[in-house]
Amino acid sequence: MLDPVTIIGVATTAFKGLKAAVEAGRELEDCMSQLSQWAGAVADLDKADEIAKKNKNSLFKSLIPKGGKSIQQQAMDAYTAKLQVRKQRDELRQLIQYTQGEHGWHEFLRMETQIRKERRELVYKEIERKEKLKELGIGALVVLLGIFTIAGAIALMVAMKEIQNV
Repeated sequence: MLDPVTIIGVATTAFKGLKAAVEAGRELEDCMSQLSQWAGAVADLDKADEIAKKNKNSLFKSLIPKGGKSIQQQAMDAYTAKLQVRKQRDELRQLIQYTQGEHGWHEFLRMETQIRKERRELVYKEIERKEKLKELGIGALVVLLGIFTIAGAIALMVAMKEIQNV
């Protein structure tokens, strides 16, 4: 659901819009749409990295390729996206500090923190809820499969005893 390649595409588009607005001398408050998009994409990238680390320890999830990509491809995509975001953040910092001073950069960081907090509360809780439901469903399926296997084995043993007694 959180693909680094898609996320960096969103971040790059928002970054270009944000950069153009700041270069044109617009205040950060006037750039909330682009800032929100960029900060949201950066937060998504961090969340995708967190999920990937968690899934790396899961045998079931590590065996199933995500989007047809190997673990190495997924790791390279995530690494490349993180490098791009780091470069964008540095460029934004320089641009904002140059055009709006240190105060502008601190305001940017404050806004980004707020956007991350809102995103965590709204989007990620829903993703985590769906993930837990999926895990519960898989767990229930495994338990039912185990019960049916044991019941089948018991029924087979009873049938074989009856055949031996005949």
